[in-house]
Parts: sequence; structure tokens; C-alpha cells
Amino acid sequence: MSRKRGHRILVGKDLHQLPDDLPVPRDDGAALHLARAACPSVSLSCTDGRRVNLRQLFSADPQEARATGGPSPRGIVLFFYPRTGLPGQPPSLGFHGETWESIPGARGCTPQSCAFRDLSQEFRALDVDVFGVSTNTTEHQREFKDRNHIPFDFLSDSELQLVRALNLPTFIFPVESGGPTTLIKRMAWYIGPAGDSTPRIVKVWYPVFPPDNNAETVLVWLKKRSTVSVRAIDAGHDLSRGDLQFLREELTKHWGGTQIWSLGRAYEADAIPAFIAEIMGERVGVITYDINPGGYQCEIVTVSCRRENTGAATLLMEAVENAARRAGCMRIYLTTTNDNTDAVRFYQTRGWTLCALHKDNVDEARKRKPQIPLFGNHHLAVRHEIELELWLE
Repeated sequence: MSRKRGHRILVGKDLHQLPDDLPVPRDDGAALHLARAACPSVSLSCTDGRRVNLRQLFSADPQEARATGGPSPRGIVLFFYPRTGLPGQPPSLGFHGETWESIPGARGCTPQSCAFRDLSQEFRALDVDVFGVSTNTTEHQREFKDRNHIPFDFLSDSELQLVRALNLPTFIFPVESGGPTTLIKRMAWYIGPAGDSTPRIVKVWYPVFPPDNNAETVLVWLKKRSTVSVRAIDAGHDLSRGDLQFLREELTKHWGGTQIWSLGRAYEADAIPAFIAEIMGERVGVITYDINPGGYQCEIVTVSCRRENTGAATLLMEAVENAARRAGCMRIYLTTTNDNTDAVRFYQTRGWTLCALHKDNVDEARKRKPQIPLFGNHHLAVRHEIELELWLE
């Protein structure tokens, strides 16, 4: 034991073990803006000696990427941690005399990193590359990587380029060595190519607790996602009988027919662009959409999924989002009815924003389509349309 400013510091403690009484971090909203953000064109020093530009994470040629040791074109996981310590070197106290363990979410960088190490082959099997990211210097990261036999590389943001470019959640703490006092709060990202060929942050895990569960949480999400495939269908051309039957069954089941009314406009939803989601060859979901005249906006007309909690609905919406980007759209929007509270929650948790209430729109649509029921979920009268939107960068 040693003492410093009246605080007990365990010099010989095992950095791989987490104390039972660590304070739990709370979501302060500091990472909300990161979902769907494009990777900035910043180059970070890598422990393998190269500079990695986050905007160039994905190669157009998968074989070339593998041959040169580059990252996989399918997906990238970045996990962020504040810092790693050195064995036998006691941690500093904070600027106000606080211990490292007293800061919610600070302790646990070694367990987090080693958990990704232990599951690295499973990430590789999914064709997903992993990088650790911190503001530690590359030399500090390389020593940690070698000492803990970690097979993947680390990226150093010791110059705070990424922190500033994306306004990452950070906190300040004096470090003993190996980087600035600005430390990144613990989180993880899944990055994938978007419709505009720009790598984007598809999923954010924040806050992360406990740290040693982060790798498994990310892996479970990726495995579920990998079971779902999404393919485009052109409802106006070359639509197989099975696809058309599935589409019409879903439209009839959920909307009483193939004609869909939205904001006073009627769509023939079996004759507009769509995506179908499949799991092991089984059709499980479908989404229809329309690029509005002028190409500025895209409307999601219908979305339905036969198997919940599979990630299929999320992937279908991502597919439309990418199609809208390719078309040059700036905004995606959709409407749902006032009784559909589960859908309103689903959209908002995926970054969509409530933007308008269209009173009595359903009453007007019912005059033209009598099949629209008077009462819906929770026995609520179906009368109004709720509009939600998503703005694209």
C-alpha cells in the first residue's frame, strides 16, 4: 500500500479485475449526435505503424483489402476507452483529488480490451475488424497491446483530431504518461458503408457498463444482424410471384389492401420501390418507399415485419436511408396513425424525430378507403396522422 494526499492507492492491483462497487455511468446524451454520422477524414496513428484514415476504412476491392492487411469492407467495430495504466505504476488523483475508481465509467479499460481480444476470432468470422481507440500515444498503446497479446490494432487520437471533428464525449483527468489529459468516455461503434459510399456510424453503444461485457454485447448484436439479408425489389418490373404475393399479403394484413393513404395522397404500394428482408431464405419483412418529385425528399410508405426482435425492420429502414442518399435526398419522412404507439417508440429510438400532427387526416382518408378501421391499437380511435422525419447529411 502507498498513500498520496490521504487516498489509498493499490500499487499492485490486478488491472484485469473490476471492483464490485464501481459507480455506474449514466447516459448524459453526449453521444446522441454520433448515430449516422459520417466518418471524418482524419488520419490516426495505428499500432502497426501506418496512418489510418477513417474516411477510407472500406476498400472497393475486398480481396485487395485483405491482401494488403487492410480492414474488412463489411464492417468495423471501434471501441473507445479512456486510458490504460501500467503495471506497478500508481494512478494519479484527479484535479480535485478524486480517485480513478470514483469516476463513473472510468475504470475497466484493460478488461474491455481483453474481452475483445478473447472474442476476436468470432468478430473475424463475421468479417468485421476491430480497433481500440484512445487518446493514449501509439507507443503507450503498443506496449499495452504486446503485453496483453492482443491480435488487433489500436488507433491513437492523442492529437484530439477525432475528438474535435465529431465532438466526442470526453472528460479531463491527469495521466501519468502516454497522452493528453483529455480522455474519451467509454463507448463502441459499428461502422458500415452507406448509400453515398461514405463510412458511417451505424450503431453506438454508450454508455458502456460493465466494461468487460462490451465485446459480447457488440458481438451478439452483430450475429443477429448477420442472419438478416435485405434485397431490393422493383415492384413495377421483374417482381417474382413469391415476392409479389408476400408484398400484397403484408399490405392487406396491415393496411386492408394495396392502396395506402398518406398525407392526402394515395399510393399503390405494390407498384413502388421496395426492399424485402429474409432470414435463412424466409421472407420476414418488407418496406415500400417513394422518392418524391424533385428528389429532395423520400417517403417511407409502409414497413412491416413478421418476426420481431430480429433486426430486420431496422435493416429495412437503413436500406431505404441508403437508397435516399444515393438519390440525393436530404430528408426522409413517414407517417403513422395516432394509435400506433409502439411504432412511434420504435422510430424515435432509431433517431427519428416527431415533426407534425395532421389532425383528422385519417378521417378524410377513410372517406376514400372505408376499410380503414375506426379503432386500432389499445382501442384508440384512429383519426390522426403523426409525421416523423430523419434529415440526412
